Amino acid sequence: MKIAPVTGFAAAREYYRFFHDPVDAMRECYKRYGPVAPLGPIFAGQPSKPRLLIAGPELNRQVLSDPATFRTTGQLIRGPRGSAQQRIRFGLTRMNGARHKQQRQLIMPAFHKSAVDGYHALMVEVATGVLNKWKPGRVYDIHSEMRAFVLQLSSAILFSADPDEGLAIGKLMEEWLLRNFSSSVWMLPVDLPGTAYRGLLRHAERIEKEILSMIERRRASPGKRRDVLSLLMEARDDENRGMTDEELVGQATILFGASFETAATTLTWTLFLLAQHPAVMRKLMDEFDAVLSGSAPSPDQLPKLEFLAYVIKESMRVLSPVPYAIRATARRVKIGSLTLPHGSTIVCGHYLTHHMPELYPEPERFQPERWNSIDPSQYEYLPFSAGPRACIGAIFATQLLKISLTLMLQRFRFAVVPGTRIDRVARITMQPRHGMPMMIFDNDRQYASSRVAGQIHEMVELP
Repeated sequence: MKIAPVTGFAAAREYYRFFHDPVDAMRECYKRYGPVAPLGPIFAGQPSKPRLLIAGPELNRQVLSDPATFRTTGQLIRGPRGSAQQRIRFGLTRMNGARHKQQRQLIMPAFHKSAVDGYHALMVEVATGVLNKWKPGRVYDIHSEMRAFVLQLSSAILFSADPDEGLAIGKLMEEWLLRNFSSSVWMLPVDLPGTAYRGLLRHAERIEKEILSMIERRRASPGKRRDVLSLLMEARDDENRGMTDEELVGQATILFGASFETAATTLTWTLFLLAQHPAVMRKLMDEFDAVLSGSAPSPDQLPKLEFLAYVIKESMRVLSPVPYAIRATARRVKIGSLTLPHGSTIVCGHYLTHHMPELYPEPERFQPERWNSIDPSQYEYLPFSAGPRACIGAIFATQLLKISLTLMLQRFRFAVVPGTRIDRVARITMQPRHGMPMMIFDNDRQYASSRVAGQIHEMVELP
């Protein structure tokens, strides 16, 4: 296959189409070309730098197992050289080579299973406090609620259990993430008074200042804090080197963004899928009754919730929170029958891989039971990516999801407001474009699905 250069208006149209709805763009390209498909150049006027879509385990393995050849890029606004925006976006997901290896070694202890188990009680405490404020009989935008819910959890664990400290910086970071995906920032990336771009740069400066202030307070009053930021400050590599303040700022920011966005989106989609599949919800409640008897889960009980694990895995497969990953070629390289130049962009279509019928029969069906008999490789199932750069926080995220869902679902019944239109939008994660209005009730176990409209029917079969 030859990649035909696409320039001018056509290239701009393709670029807009992908970033407007990457799931639709990926599916159309896959339908036309198969697992190696041209998506056009990165920008109009760069026909020598193609953008290529890949899908499937073998191609995923080639790209994701070789970070030296296929280097990570970034979806956040880069910012001017030397700016706070550039510094706070430069965390683990942006690093390559020896520096990435050294920083990953420093971060890893904070996300080992033993460390994550130590966050268990705080997760239960913070989650219970949030749920105590919910009022049965009311309609909530569950996507907004999940963002607020995970914001408190992530802020407490990553920064501080003190809401005046942890939640304050968490809210600043949430706003920063939203600003990075503002169309007004992308359309006019100019540092002039009154522009959204300048607002983003100034907001990044506030975040950097706040994290540096937190670091100084910890150094001035050393204690037994066990939040992730404190653990990162204490971490040392094999040569007894720790992180610089600049590295601490970048890693803290990116770790928050990754944990916050993915967990909030996964909880939203999982609650929706369970509300629309009453039989699955009843089976899940049978497991909760048998293992938990209405209580919050202990660390020893979480591994016994096997069907809950299947539900989470299936939710992250059928409605992939991270539908694609982007890599850039560091040298001339062959993908399938194509030879790509240095600097080409590779889009790994995780969503497409998760919907391949040869890997997952009836891929649009939400069937948690399938996980009782399948064990896909890391290149067939990629909710946390794969290879040497797989998400460092997978154990942390899984524990957060399990604790959150057990507490919510034992206490409340969720029902989608009938007639709701559910479309998608992909920023850092694939989210419901118009929110997710749901009624919550005391858990009377009268589970029933609702009629909904929108793109959701392209992604999952609903009863």
